[in-house]
Amino acid sequence: MKKILPLLFGLKLRIQYLFSKEKAISNAFDLFCTPRKGKTKPHEAAYLSSSKQKDLQLANHSIKMYEWEGSGDTVLLLHGWDSNSFRWRHMIELLKSNNYHIIALDAPAHGQSTGNILNVPLYTECLKDFLKSYKVDAIIGHSIGAMTAIYFEKKYQQLINTPIIALGPPSELYLFFKGFKDMLGLSKRFMNSLSNHLYEKFGFYPKEFSIANFAKELKVPGLLILEKRDPLAPYALSRRIAKNWENGELITVEGVGHSLKHSDINSKILEFLKN
Repeated sequence: MKKILPLLFGLKLRIQYLFSKEKAISNAFDLFCTPRKGKTKPHEAAYLSSSKQKDLQLANHSIKMYEWEGSGDTVLLLHGWDSNSFRWRHMIELLKSNNYHIIALDAPAHGQSTGNILNVPLYTECLKDFLKSYKVDAIIGHSIGAMTAIYFEKKYQQLINTPIIALGPPSELYLFFKGFKDMLGLSKRFMNSLSNHLYEKFGFYPKEFSIANFAKELKVPGLLILEKRDPLAPYALSRRIAKNWENGELITVEGVGHSLKHSDINSKILEFLKN
């Protein structure tokens, strides 16, 4: 069924494309940007209740902010796809024990934030609006959260000297478009129209959206942590981010998966923050 259902969605889109091209492409784009999960579960909400919480109006969304006060530097946490701020619980406890001031945001369509879709440009606009009111000393992002921090700095170049710790960022958008095409059984013609829709919406085509290329413009210090066998962020492509990041340091790990949840990784992040 996991294979059949996407093909049925693809068939519906292909039929719709024959009668209303614009509607089919719009629906396909929304589907591409729609998470399957990530809303906060009761046990996750119970843990997050230890924080001060606010609903911020960012990029026309109500974004849930969690804050743990500390006397040290302020660290901002940006989670990845199909996740929420609870994923940082072990990192939060480590930072709290070292007196850091911690802020975590639920991305649009995730956790307790509003919305139905998420993409890097939208996440980036939320970050831009957030930074108008809050000063942070470091950003830790996982997956699309890491992509967002890098893309924000490339697009706006406003972080000045704020370090970015990027955990498992996929580098090339076109690979996700290819996976979407194959999973739904869409035609090359359909995908060309979808690529044009992306360009009209954001000003770039899939092959132009490359975190590795964006890293060439980064001036901030950074730490990039990659899993050597990560199926969602292929190592051979994502390690190019470090090669292009002038002040970026690469740490390669193996056997922890895309989540990169491990006490040794958290310790290396803490060491980087202290230095």
